[in-house]
Amino acid sequence: MTSVLIVDDEPAVRDVMSRWATSCGLEPRSAPSADAALAVLRTQPCELAIVDVMMPGHDGLWLLEQLHREHPQTAVVLATAYTELLQGDREPHDYADLLIKPFHRERFQLAVERGRYWRRDALAELQWIGQLNLEVRDGAELLARDVLSRLDTLAEIAALAAVSVDRIPRTAAHSERVARYVRAMTRELGLAPHEADRIELAARFHDIGKAAMPDALLTKPSPLSDSEAAIMRQHVEVGANLLAALPSTAAAAPLVRASHEWFGGGGYPRGLAGLEIPVGSRVIAVADAYDAITQDRVYHRPVESAHAINELLRCCPTQFDAELVDLFLRILSCH
Repeated sequence: MTSVLIVDDEPAVRDVMSRWATSCGLEPRSAPSADAALAVLRTQPCELAIVDVMMPGHDGLWLLEQLHREHPQTAVVLATAYTELLQGDREPHDYADLLIKPFHRERFQLAVERGRYWRRDALAELQWIGQLNLEVRDGAELLARDVLSRLDTLAEIAALAAVSVDRIPRTAAHSERVARYVRAMTRELGLAPHEADRIELAARFHDIGKAAMPDALLTKPSPLSDSEAAIMRQHVEVGANLLAALPSTAAAAPLVRASHEWFGGGGYPRGLAGLEIPVGSRVIAVADAYDAITQDRVYHRPVESAHAINELLRCCPTQFDAELVDLFLRILSCH
């Protein structure tokens, strides 16, 4: 680490920390505001930024968000006299250290060292995520070729099913169960046969894109990191694009693409909400969640149906359409 950007609206504070940085063998740069800091970084990247939380205009927490997006390799140390401003807002790993004002030179030096360690880990994470992204790209191409190679002897839907069973057997079994739940729900909804068929087809292949995901994520025995989860979410687009390329399944592609949207907003990939989400996708979301909770997964043991039902109810209407959850629960009670 060779350079540090000191961001504080107090000139005296910037001057003192600049002298400390020099004594630590660092090249100090300074900025009086969040916007000025971004302007500096656009022309002079820095390995470490020490950021005051309370500043006029955009505050330090806003700057932290911008640095994560625009300069993810820059370690950030926050400095504040008001620690209550951080409560509930940030995970500790979002920044390298927290300096409580007033602080002394020795504490500043410790923050610099913690910035070094954070940056080392961040660079390793960026390399890992870059590798995963390449694997997803290659995996999507291999998945499409695998399906196409089977079309000489199989119809499109049969080829998709065969690829799913061969490459992601546990996921394929899950999708078949979801499709059965969905068929029962569409029957109760009184949907036209062709629409019910389209939704069931989408349910059957809503996770086909996982066949292109890296094995390291599919088999990870612990929860995915935020960055890894973002990679895994790409399976929706990969699967939808694959279905859209085949005449027999193209109509199901939009339902797959929206199957992980949340009724209250905040889902992915487009952040749709409420009735913006096709009814078929909302139906799939309920059935998918119930089966995922009640079945054994790499990263969790199955739970009883009663607990899964409570979870569905708890997540209404934030994640699920409450009317469709009620419908699903009525179906469960009859079987």
